[in-house]
Amino acid sequence: MSLAKDLRLGLRMMGRKPAFTALAVATLALGIGANTAIFSVIHSVLLRPLPYPDSDRLVQVWNKYPLMGLPLASVSVPDYLDRRDGVGAFEESALYYFRSLNMASNGAPERITGLRTTASLFALLDSQPELGRVFTEVHEQPGNDNVAVVSHQLWQRQLGGDPAIVGRDVRLGGEPYRVLGVMPADFAFPNPNVHIWTPFAFTPEQRSDDARGNEFARMLARLAPGATLEQAQLQIDAIHEVNKERLPDSREFWQSSGFGGMVITYRDQLFGDLEPYLMLLQTVVGFVLLIACANVANLLLTRLSARQKELALRSALGAGRWRMARQLLVESLVLALTAGVLGIALGYAGIRVLTWLGVDPGAGVEIRLDPGVLLFTLALAVVTGIIFSLFPLIAVWSTDPNEVLKEGGGRGGSSGPRAALPRNILVVAEMAIALILLVGAGLMVRTMNALQHEDPGFSKERVLTAKVDLPAAKYTEDADVAAFYDGALTELSTLPGVQSVGLISDAPFSGSSSSGSYSIEGYDAGAGESDPHGFIRVVNADYFRTLEIPLLKGRLFSHLDDADAEPVVVIDRTLADKYFPGQDPLGQRLSRGGPDGPFFSIIGIVDTVKIRDLEQPVTKETIYFPYRQRPRQRMTFVLKTASEPGTVGKMVQAAILDLDPELPAYSVTTLDAQLRESLSTRRVSMVLLVAFGALAVLLAAVGIYGVLAFSIAQRLRELGIRMALGARPGQVLQMILRQGLTLVGLGVGLGVLAALALGRLLSSMLFGVQAYDPVTLAAVCALLVVVSLAACYRPARRATRIDPIEALRNE
Repeated sequence: MSLAKDLRLGLRMMGRKPAFTALAVATLALGIGANTAIFSVIHSVLLRPLPYPDSDRLVQVWNKYPLMGLPLASVSVPDYLDRRDGVGAFEESALYYFRSLNMASNGAPERITGLRTTASLFALLDSQPELGRVFTEVHEQPGNDNVAVVSHQLWQRQLGGDPAIVGRDVRLGGEPYRVLGVMPADFAFPNPNVHIWTPFAFTPEQRSDDARGNEFARMLARLAPGATLEQAQLQIDAIHEVNKERLPDSREFWQSSGFGGMVITYRDQLFGDLEPYLMLLQTVVGFVLLIACANVANLLLTRLSARQKELALRSALGAGRWRMARQLLVESLVLALTAGVLGIALGYAGIRVLTWLGVDPGAGVEIRLDPGVLLFTLALAVVTGIIFSLFPLIAVWSTDPNEVLKEGGGRGGSSGPRAALPRNILVVAEMAIALILLVGAGLMVRTMNALQHEDPGFSKERVLTAKVDLPAAKYTEDADVAAFYDGALTELSTLPGVQSVGLISDAPFSGSSSSGSYSIEGYDAGAGESDPHGFIRVVNADYFRTLEIPLLKGRLFSHLDDADAEPVVVIDRTLADKYFPGQDPLGQRLSRGGPDGPFFSIIGIVDTVKIRDLEQPVTKETIYFPYRQRPRQRMTFVLKTASEPGTVGKMVQAAILDLDPELPAYSVTTLDAQLRESLSTRRVSMVLLVAFGALAVLLAAVGIYGVLAFSIAQRLRELGIRMALGARPGQVLQMILRQGLTLVGLGVGLGVLAALALGRLLSSMLFGVQAYDPVTLAAVCALLVVVSLAACYRPARRATRIDPIEALRNE
């Protein structure tokens, strides 16, 4: 018989048992759909080329100070120039940094996220504008850099989509900028939130060796054809060795801090932190699919029992075992491919759910069902069909047709322990896999709960944050900057519902981590030790009161700590413990910019707070400067409110506009929301793990229900005899439940052993809970037993209602 005939027969068999077909297809489709959705994320993030030509050759270049606790640091202009000109492995390179610009138009001013970049960026990314042109090296000269290239979205939204915008001026940060071009709608660098690009004009001071250490920019490069990451790293290291000889004054600091350069692929830079979570989720949905395969295999074994006489007759008429095995395999593949088509639809729905949950890789990467994902789904369906057909194929291969015909093909021929063994093995495997998934989900739930209750060292309840970025063209002097914030603090403190107003250069968990080296008067780092390095924050006195950060010793800042007063700082407990053990830090002095820089007296010690990571213990100290002595143009207001701060945000924005009509307050959000955002990857992973764990338990429960129901159907004669001989319904109920719970117990036992063996793979993702947590194991085991007991009860209860006479008459 040809393959076409096998296919027609397979389709007829599916049509004869529509309920069986629907259940099998739906079970498989759930597993295939889950795998398709998660693989679409992996394919978009880790496999598909980034939305730039030759994206596999793009690399990010960083500085590093590993001995100071800085594995990655930004790049200075001299570092960039060295590497641009001296690394032959780089075909092209660019330097850029983010900047915030206030765009004033006919309506309210809007804060625009922009990028100041070298002109080489557009050539590096091989990107051309939709309208006009991009800026060139001519515009990289100070005084010639008030030009801009805008995004397609900004052009449409803020500039009316006017094609005549090229060559006209727009007002950015209080200054006119000539629009040179408009980028295409699909261009996004470094992420879709950036809407304007302006030239990075190096000043003579920035180009000099004195600017080394002034690290605030990022370097992107494209490897030359045939060049490798390792070659680029070796050439960067060689440049650094030359500089160590050329600049002896910096040599000691570089050695003590471990200073150097690091090059990593741009894809790793964007998505390296996501990879372990994506691999975990793909493993989980793979397990879910295995459970689905086990269920369908059990269904096929059940149907095979009903077809034994048919298959035996075909064998007796000359059909070989290979022929019948091929027919069963074709039927299984038809089921699997049908489920694959439905799985694609479920995968598409799954992508929408992932988007709703907040899964967004960023960087212009879109999660979608492209040909690569569809090919994966097709291959998965074929492999799935082969997997779940193995048990029926083995059963056909091991069955003696003569014995089947001799027994008459009755139920008794397939009800013995040997026939039941494959089905029991599949149920035990389902239970074990379901327990593993539930343990992983439980550990992630407990981790998330521990993180949400972790004390960051400050109060986050009813705290609103709002950023302001003063344009340098308008606020040229430090006194102007300080005066604006003085007035803003006064205005905001009078808003209804506002209890206190703080001010800080970088709020906790805002994504900013400004840090720098400093010197302590009288302290010399020992041999092999690095110079002190800590987080740098500029605040007002009420910042500590607003966030309820305890003052441990000394005093906080006051309005008297202005530009004319003695320079002062407040330090945290980490710094005090690290450099002043057993001493009183008050009155000690430290400096920024080396031992010859201006000194600041320590006037107070506050408790340590977590700034960017709830999971890790704080090892890097924080130094707080008063804002009147070190004014910053970009600051964040922190407001404590009497009730939920939702209505205060608009009042804050209106108050800032009253002070300066061209100045928008932006990123208005709660501090609690910022902490939740820092946990978003973990939260989404936890939700998905719980969902897939629940699906696994449901499929496992359906599996054990099916096995028991089939067993009872096969044992009608036996059960009828037992009841005719006096067996009470309660005894029959216990017997059936014992059969089901024995399988459950075996599965749970194997699952616990596997969970313990695999627990260490999750250890790096856990917080506040051990990988071998007994509470989680006990809770999961109890849940699985209860669900399984519920699944076993219905077929067991049905067995107690068998009429012995009817059962014996049917046999």
